[in-house]
Amino acid sequence: YKPSRINLIANQATELRFLRKDASPCAEILLLPDLDISESLPLNKPMTIQLPALAKGEYEFHCQMKMYRGLLVVG
Repeated sequence: YKPSRINLIANQATELRFLRKDASPCAEILLLPDLDISESLPLNKPMTIQLPALAKGEYEFHCQMKMYRGLLVVG
């Protein structure tokens, strides 16, 4: 993911936009396990993910095989 580290403001709902450019099956699914979010990302089409207001902390996101990884840093 680029960027792989995303800074967010605590206690504020946010939306993230993902654009999948990799056609490999691994890149299709976005998982945010701490938030119980699992979304299928279409190829070459923007996808907006709604996030609830989050407490301060770090939240990992990744593909189903954890080959692609990222981190939400909420402060």
